Amino acid sequence: MKNLRSVLVVLDKPKHDQIALIEAQKVQAASGVHLRLVSFVWHAIVEQKDVFTARQRRALRREIVRAREIWLRELIAQFDLLTTATSIEVTWTNDIGNWVANEVGSNGGCDLVLKSVHRSHTLIHAPLDWQLIRECPVALLFVTADGRYKRRKSKPQINVLAALDLRNPDQKHKRLNLNVLDAASRFAGLRGGKVHCVAVVEFSEVLSDLEVIDPRKLRKVAIEASKESLNALIEPYGIAKSRIHRPAGKVGQMVAATARKTGAGM
Repeated sequence: MKNLRSVLVVLDKPKHDQIALIEAQKVQAASGVHLRLVSFVWHAIVEQKDVFTARQRRALRREIVRAREIWLRELIAQFDLLTTATSIEVTWTNDIGNWVANEVGSNGGCDLVLKSVHRSHTLIHAPLDWQLIRECPVALLFVTADGRYKRRKSKPQINVLAALDLRNPDQKHKRLNLNVLDAASRFAGLRGGKVHCVAVVEFSEVLSDLEVIDPRKLRKVAIEASKESLNALIEPYGIAKSRIHRPAGKVGQMVAATARKTGAGM
């Protein structure tokens, strides 16, 4: 990951806590990066041609956008952001995912999109977060409010967990692993934390139940087989052996368990 120059921050609505902006503020304080704050507005009724005339619709949009711009300027002062390295933008759209993907993909001036996590509990709606995961062409960082880290006022540093895939030795996966390590190292540097690595030995409990394979033996063999390639990956980053984790099990579960074990904040 190249040095951060510009970060696009997708803001929450004014009534919500600005979790993404809190993180963006810390990144800017550490690196002086330019923040592009974007707030999205949309009211379906304003677009109804059978309710308002074209002139009325334009007037309503202008007034709504103007009010949001005032709020944005107040937000910059509230968060004590660098005014010379912060720009604001109000965008009228109900398709945030496509707007972000097209915007950062076309102008090439954004290195990172930063957004707070929003969970969706419906089966028929594709959440915005999932849209961005699939479509955003640049690095994407989701942040969430976590009580564990709110309480750590005396320890603002955040450890970063880099999840590596050692199952495939091809060049494509090697580059991906290097990108992950590079990004983890840079963010750990910005936040004063340490990098931990997890490379899961994928293993199904079904095999253990059938007594087909001894999981401890499998883990040992897999670790030994990938030892050389892993060492070559982490050597440039000076990651201590105590921060290399090789659990066996389902990848998602083991990565999550390792994040809890290491107290990783990213």
